[in-house]
Amino acid sequence: MAEVNQPKYYAEEIEKDTRYRQEYLDGANRFFDESYNKAAEDRTAFITPEQYKVNPEYYREAFKQMLGFPLNLPVETPTLAEKTFVTQDGNVNIYRMQFTFFGYLKFYGMYFEQVDTTPDTPFVLSFHGGGGTPEMVSSIHIDSGNYVHQTRRMTERGANVFAPQLLLWNVEMYGNPHDRIHLDGRIRQLDGSMTALEVYLLMGCISYFIEAGIAPEDRIGVVGLSYGGMYAIHLAAVDVRIKACYSCSWFNKAFIHSWGDWSYRNAAKTFTSAETAAMIAPRALFIAMGDKDNLFDSKITEEEYARLLPYYRIFEAEAQCKLRIFPGLHEQDHEDYGFDFLIEHL
Repeated sequence: MAEVNQPKYYAEEIEKDTRYRQEYLDGANRFFDESYNKAAEDRTAFITPEQYKVNPEYYREAFKQMLGFPLNLPVETPTLAEKTFVTQDGNVNIYRMQFTFFGYLKFYGMYFEQVDTTPDTPFVLSFHGGGGTPEMVSSIHIDSGNYVHQTRRMTERGANVFAPQLLLWNVEMYGNPHDRIHLDGRIRQLDGSMTALEVYLLMGCISYFIEAGIAPEDRIGVVGLSYGGMYAIHLAAVDVRIKACYSCSWFNKAFIHSWGDWSYRNAAKTFTSAETAAMIAPRALFIAMGDKDNLFDSKITEEEYARLLPYYRIFEAEAQCKLRIFPGLHEQDHEDYGFDFLIEHL
């Protein structure tokens, strides 16, 4: 076999072109910084406390449009596919409940019902964070971890609590492999988001519990940690049936943490963390963040809270909005201020 002559092309060291890549990267970062600065001006023109007070439903609809499909659909009350009694534990009966949406989508959660429940018993949704499950946030798995018994601290205050399973569980621990970012990409091609889908499902569950006579319409609250704190604020922003919200270890500046499933169409010009939380005003909102949180900077939480507070001030409802920076890490506050605030406003 004849040998193939290999051509000799020009070659040089990688270092000769390093500068060009770095200058491109620096320019791209500057482009984003300057674009975000301009977007902040656009956002200020889009929404102010005065504008929000005049027409809150206009902004709520704009917020739903930003999150996207399926929040543009009428909220469906799901059918109850399964309700399984687990045990009685102290003052609550524990059930697993599964709901069917769209005729096929099964959405699941743990339900804690007071043994002596009445039609006026407060109803609270308790959200886990990234890697979590209803069992974990409810002290059934690994003694609740950094959730610090979040669900049970509400049942101890006399509330019925539903802790849903969000598409966030730890695959190594629980199995059921999934890729949330891939799924978010799929629904974005339908002009939606995973946040929109799960907010939609949660709203449907609230409708079920109201229609079943379990959740009194004027006594519904939400509490969540980390991702759960994000869902607590987003759900309360969209659904005015929620009267009080406690969000722990999430409220920060969205642009510092531009995670794929936390980034929405045109958000920089319309709704960042502060404007999203503003959709709750003048309803009750408690925000907490650890002073040594390893994911979020509590100083930035304070800055965003300062931007949020005028939306409550214009309703003369500053007492309805509280911030607590507690001594701790990325965890639920060990003190009871947020839980007490939530139950007091239900």
